[in-house]
Amino acid sequence: MDRLTVVNDDPALLDVIGEILRGDRYVTTLLESVQDDLLQRIRRSEPDLLMIDLRHGDDARRGWEIVRELRRTPGCEHMPVVLCSADIPALSEVQPELEVAADVLTLELPFEIHEVLESIQTLIGRREASTCS
Repeated sequence: MDRLTVVNDDPALLDVIGEILRGDRYVTTLLESVQDDLLQRIRRSEPDLLMIDLRHGDDARRGWEIVRELRRTPGCEHMPVVLCSADIPALSEVQPELEVAADVLTLELPFEIHEVLESIQTLIGRREASTCS
């Protein structure tokens, strides 16, 4: 089973996403982004995919900064990421960096359930295709 870690500052949205992803296909860890040791908690969850909100509180780029820091960790350099945001200008701001990252997809909030599942399946499929010879 694939391990997913979802990070968001909205507990209600975390619960909804958790319900969507739990089941026979995914082991899901939900983390509120207000935690001080967030980066360590993400690393400890050893996810196959990270779903993270771009904006955390008032910080429009916090989610992307976490992803960049996480990618400096050996073994996490190519972790697939679904980057979510309702802040379209902030998402556009990081778009140039995202264009070179084949293992990052973006989702605009609000999103449909099928969009979440398709994004996750696409990235996990890419990861599996790149590791199998």
